[in-house]
Amino acid sequence: MAVPRFGVNAIDVGGAQMLLTVTGGGDAIHLARTAASSPGRSAVPDFYFDTSRRWYSAAVATYTAAELLARRWAETTLCGEVWAVMAGGEGGPLREDGEVAFAPTCRRCLALIDRYYPKPTADRRFSLVAQLAADVVCEQGFAEVRGVPGDQQTELRKRIRKLVRDRTGHASTTFCRDSTVYIECREVYNQHAADHARAGAEAIDEYMAAGGEPRARRPADWVVSWETWSID
Repeated sequence: MAVPRFGVNAIDVGGAQMLLTVTGGGDAIHLARTAASSPGRSAVPDFYFDTSRRWYSAAVATYTAAELLARRWAETTLCGEVWAVMAGGEGGPLREDGEVAFAPTCRRCLALIDRYYPKPTADRRFSLVAQLAADVVCEQGFAEVRGVPGDQQTELRKRIRKLVRDRTGHASTTFCRDSTVYIECREVYNQHAADHARAGAEAIDEYMAAGGEPRARRPADWVVSWETWSID
């Protein structure tokens, strides 16, 4: 008989313990907070420790029943889904066809955990880069900010969106890939659609006139480099 030695499969998020869970549909791993009031939900239903059940997993015996059955978790995940059961952790899957997980994968849950951490200290170039990027978006409808440190990306995106809305009255969308923040304001872009089309046509004409030979690229005036504006 296995000796119970594992507790709930939870992670620390800014000092708050959160349970890794699965829902009835989909493969994403979600997070559930501790319940705001007692009693909450248990990490697993009590029948998971019933050795006669059809989907019983021998790995369950490596978990401490009292910890998994303690009613201390919220009814729904951070993203509002009703969760089914704790995801298996170090002790293995909680059912024969189950899985293990050690980090959340639900994009909404991941976005919401930011509020549990203190805001990072803004870099000294933060305000300047945000303003420069917003200027570009307001002029042509899109921009890129390259080389943005990970801890500055979320606040930078928020600041740029606010600046663009304050100046144009239009919403903008942002997303990140690696260290680059991309911004687009569709309404402003559409206002300059003819200019964008003309620039594209001119680039094609130059390419054809050169016999298909590569020519010096035009300056990427939609790009703002984080490193360029380093303030010592």
